Amino acid sequence: MEAVLWDRVGELADRAANLSDLRHHKLHLVAAQRLRERGETVPEELRHLERHAAAIGLTAGLTIRMLRDATSQPFLVMKGPEVAARWPNPRLRPWTDLDVLVDDACAFQAALQRAGFVELGEPEDYDDSHHLRPLGHPRLPIAIEVHRRPKWPTADAPPIRELFAAAVPASFGVEGVLAPAPEHHAVLLAGHAWGHDPLSSIGALADITALMLECGRDRVDAVARDWGVGRIWHATARALDELLLTPTRDGDAPIWRRHLHESRERTVFEGHVERLVGPVAAVPVAAAPAAATRAVLRLLRPWPGERWSDKLARSRTAIRNASMRESEHDEQLFGRTT
Repeated sequence: MEAVLWDRVGELADRAANLSDLRHHKLHLVAAQRLRERGETVPEELRHLERHAAAIGLTAGLTIRMLRDATSQPFLVMKGPEVAARWPNPRLRPWTDLDVLVDDACAFQAALQRAGFVELGEPEDYDDSHHLRPLGHPRLPIAIEVHRRPKWPTADAPPIRELFAAAVPASFGVEGVLAPAPEHHAVLLAGHAWGHDPLSSIGALADITALMLECGRDRVDAVARDWGVGRIWHATARALDELLLTPTRDGDAPIWRRHLHESRERTVFEGHVERLVGPVAAVPVAAAPAAATRAVLRLLRPWPGERWSDKLARSRTAIRNASMRESEHDEQLFGRTT
């Protein structure tokens, strides 16, 4: 099945209409390799992104060793290089941040600061975040995010002790550096996506699929049930099956997943549908009506501090731009992509 997965990822990369769509789906490095293999010219912007990804890959081991030298506290490496290690070539999976999960996030952050790392961003942006302020270092092109807890779509995130108890050595082979067990990692990635932007990216689904194939679907199913996200996992598994493992006809995909089959960003209309459907899928069946009500109210109400007149103007723009890619809509609405 791994061959089926990566052949399909390559096929989907070939479908993307432009670089923006490729980057949204984390397939731009795959696309560059496929162009090169066919003897076609790789655009300069793609070559620049390849060089940036190579710089991150070359310094990843150094970054891990710097973290290990800064503190004896065990830590889990999530996402980024750990999922890249499951791709046919780790260089083909782009990542920019190193996400680490620790038992005492504040102590770990302080140890890194004593070792020369500096905090980035505004403190108030991270007061309620699942991770502390990102850290940077003048010798590194990689930002470090120290997680208090996994990003999770429900109130009860997986217990950190359970994750550490089942952890496996990370792909770097540095003593004391761990990674989640594959079945845990697959569900963590699915939960993270549903807590942020569910079923948005082909690359993210490829990550989850690779981990699932490594440990077996039954083990991932069991973890999802134990962690109370069986419905989320079922929706994710159905999406990755129909997109990557046993592809359905593109026209059969539901509207909130059609962008995946067409290798493009969501449209404004599709984004609004997802924001209604996603919260309902993330809760038990008994809580679905209340979740649907909250989702509708979030769409209808102004943002905090926004006037009703501005909300109505924004809604009119969204209706006009219903078929526009979300990033293009955001550029028009805010003068920047969000």
